[in-house]
Amino acid sequence: MRIFSIIVGSIATVLAFLLSFFADNFAYIPVILGLILGFTALYISKQNGLRESVPKLIIALSFLAGAITTMNLFRENEVADDGKETIHEKKEQEKEDIKEIEELEGLE
Repeated sequence: MRIFSIIVGSIATVLAFLLSFFADNFAYIPVILGLILGFTALYISKQNGLRESVPKLIIALSFLAGAITTMNLFRENEVADDGKETIHEKKEQEKEDIKEIEELEGLE
């Protein structure tokens, strides 16, 4: 049971890290799974007197993935705000380009 918890907990933790950067809302599922399996492996390790470093690592990395996911949820979406300004700047640039072309045509 300890080996199963460590293997599946490690997979869940790696998946949590990947999802924390790409799909914020779905990252909590593997984070919670990694925490549960990490604590299970830690409990079994303490009962049997085995090494506790791997379950502690799984727990720590799951907490870290959860923190990254939470941080990404509160980050502002800056791309949407810049879109309006960029369109306005492009229109102004087009107007200036047209004026320059008209001036060049007038010089010939």
